[in-house]
Amino acid sequence: MPGDTRKLDQNPDENAFASQEIKAIDMGMPRPWRIGLRLLQKEQRLIFDMDGPMVVGRMEEHDNIFPDIDLGPYNADELGVSRQHLTLKLDGDRIVASDSGSRNGTLLNGERLEPNTDYLIRDGDEITLGLMRLKIELLVNPFN
Repeated sequence: MPGDTRKLDQNPDENAFASQEIKAIDMGMPRPWRIGLRLLQKEQRLIFDMDGPMVVGRMEEHDNIFPDIDLGPYNADELGVSRQHLTLKLDGDRIVASDSGSRNGTLLNGERLEPNTDYLIRDGDEITLGLMRLKIELLVNPFN
């Protein structure tokens, strides 16, 4: 049919048409934030899209704790990262972080965070969870 998108095999069955699913980005909605967490001790970087609150910590399967960003594979337990250590969230056009009452605390650029208090995050900030040092990279800011 004219105007329809078809798969390359051109089979006439009903599965031959490409998905018509419309994503939010296709409708002109802003892209999500794209964040990089550089693990300074490991020289590795985790990249994720953020469009809502995200918990950073380490997974404990037997306790049914599954943070959005699991630092467990990077020796998080040995470095004092709590299961639900830090929450990153959106505050209008900014990103804020709050320590979730972690046992070993959180530092933002060397300053200790008060638990359950929001702190503005900027590109290049260094966050220390227990003894694990992370550098924040704001890769895509949907508001710029």
